Amino acid sequence: CASESVPVRLTTWSSTLSFSRPTLRRASLAGLAVLFGLAAFGGVRAQADTPQATLDVEAGLRGWRDVGDHVMVVAKVTSDVLFSGRIEVIAPSRSLVSKDVEVAGGTTKTFLMVVPSGFDQSAIEVRLYAGDELVSRKSVAMRIAEEVELVGVLPALVTRVGKLPEQVSLATESGKAQLAELTLDQMALGSAALDVFDTIAGTTADLRSLQPAQRAALLGWLNRGGRLLLDDDADLSALPAEWRPTVAGWALAGRGEVRLIDGEASSGRWASIIEPSGTSTSELNGFNSFFDGEQPVTVEADLAARAGVRLPSMVPLLLPLVTYWVLVSLVLFFVLKAMRRLTLAWVAIPMLALLTSGAVVWYGQQWRAAGKPAASVFVDGYPGGGDATASLLAFSRDGGTVKVDLPAQWQSDSELPMLIGPPAAVASEVRPALDGTQLRLRLEPGQVTTANLVGATGDTGLVAEAGVQGDKVVGTVTNSGPLTLYQVAVFGPGGVADVGTLAPGKSADFTFGAQAIGQGFGRLGAVRVWDGISDPRAADDEVAELGLWSNASLGRVMYPSGMVRTAGWTTLRSAGIEVSGGLTTTTVLTSVAAIQPGGSTLPAASVRWSMARSPFTQFGNGTSDTVYRYVLPPSANVVPGLVIQLPAGLSAIELWNGTGWVKATGTNSIVKVTTTDVVRGVLMARIPNDGNFFPADQAPALRGQTSKDAP
Repeated sequence: CASESVPVRLTTWSSTLSFSRPTLRRASLAGLAVLFGLAAFGGVRAQADTPQATLDVEAGLRGWRDVGDHVMVVAKVTSDVLFSGRIEVIAPSRSLVSKDVEVAGGTTKTFLMVVPSGFDQSAIEVRLYAGDELVSRKSVAMRIAEEVELVGVLPALVTRVGKLPEQVSLATESGKAQLAELTLDQMALGSAALDVFDTIAGTTADLRSLQPAQRAALLGWLNRGGRLLLDDDADLSALPAEWRPTVAGWALAGRGEVRLIDGEASSGRWASIIEPSGTSTSELNGFNSFFDGEQPVTVEADLAARAGVRLPSMVPLLLPLVTYWVLVSLVLFFVLKAMRRLTLAWVAIPMLALLTSGAVVWYGQQWRAAGKPAASVFVDGYPGGGDATASLLAFSRDGGTVKVDLPAQWQSDSELPMLIGPPAAVASEVRPALDGTQLRLRLEPGQVTTANLVGATGDTGLVAEAGVQGDKVVGTVTNSGPLTLYQVAVFGPGGVADVGTLAPGKSADFTFGAQAIGQGFGRLGAVRVWDGISDPRAADDEVAELGLWSNASLGRVMYPSGMVRTAGWTTLRSAGIEVSGGLTTTTVLTSVAAIQPGGSTLPAASVRWSMARSPFTQFGNGTSDTVYRYVLPPSANVVPGLVIQLPAGLSAIELWNGTGWVKATGTNSIVKVTTTDVVRGVLMARIPNDGNFFPADQAPALRGQTSKDAP
């Protein structure tokens, strides 16, 4: 049969052709070869049409970071042809930060992005796309900076120094410091971009060159506890007047410090000017958890209550289902049997199922149509500006992508809630740009989620002045802003004062004890002055939400030593968050102020301290010594002398005298401090780790000597 001729007719325009089976087989094979050739050529052509690029990534300060801080991701894209695509950086929480990119052929272009790094050692992932095609993928792991100080050096100082050392050992034998240049482009991304730095060094020329957004980033970073070292004092006008060093050589700037170092950086004496810094919880006032009965009060619960979003009741869902079961299994059977019309069940059962389904769908639609987007905002203010931490609740009735417009310099803070729970069910996408940031959330119908963000905002207008009088901290808080603030409270080392309502331009006095009362006072004080439960039916002067207060405490010291924190609440302040349909906003405005010494003897309540090194760090090995750093107020009177009050169980301590550690003992737990132990208003103290003693929840207290301390 293989050679059998079988007529096959193919009708063309005007002819009839005949082919044998072998001829058909050869023609088919030839056609397949042509098709495969065309497909291969098309694939090669398509591959050639797709611009290929390479991706190089660095994160943190040369791969170093502190736990929980934001990090800068530097992505370099190289392409031989014009490349258009996007970069996505995926955080450990699965949220991503994306940026559209375009690279000219034969060039390399650098892109800067800021992402939250998380509280563990998880790596971040960086992906490069051309359209929907994945071009390159990089996984970037960073080292935790335990006993490592991360220092950024501004451009003018880098020029003055010449060659910048990458690493130096600290003079206090407390680890090392990593140094890298901090560019103005990095500073333009907001204060979150500076999170990775413990210390920033520069010149007054660097300060003068800052644009408003860059200056706001630096001031926000300072206010949260950063340390700014200036190599000269030629022009300090870029700093707020309250933060400019005077004859003392240093100034307190929020929780941070501004220090004049008299050319020591340009002379290369880095080891003597870089000091160990503390962590965000180094003052033993970390996360504050509040409870309503046995349930924790969370920002998510507060947002859901205020937004009117709630889980549907099971009763309206079960009632039609039970009714359907009863009608179909019992009533319908007996009725139709009595009527001798059982065949009607083919019609009745589908009709009942349709009615039941309609009732369930109607109820679901009513539940999905309820509520309104809501935001809770914590603002940490400083002279002329503030940093905002916002928690946003969004939902979609019909499903789709919810788009939220945010001000410029706002960044993702998606890792924040992971300390107390799993990541959000919906991964957020943040798209920063020069003119603003957009948050995107892809939701299913009726789905609800929350997202956390940080960014720059306006001044709080809440100003406090505090000082020590006898055994009390007394002061005045003023509302210089345009909004009435409710449930205003002032927190300090010895307790909390309930100020009440403050109208614009009004002031109120406060007082509480000057003696530290331990780690738990913040929780007790906040519960005492605020309800702790967000209730939409509450009176206008009852707007406090302890879930927001708890959330903010994850990333900052809420009750810093040597300072008071003032807080007031409002529902009328906009954070610049815009979402379709509008949203409700509850905002707590806060600021900190130094406690001035007053009198002739330096009180312990005016001295700042932080635990700069500890064997209890998350990624430590348990062998480190405990190192404390004390900072005197610039106006402190130290003429009568200084002493350290040791806690119970500690008989001696070591003090740094500028060249080495010297063991100091005392009488009745009182250790005298010599003038050589205090350098530029800083005292370093160390408790060696001998495996037997670990400090309690109170640090050794530094204060002025009194007549009671005499031997």
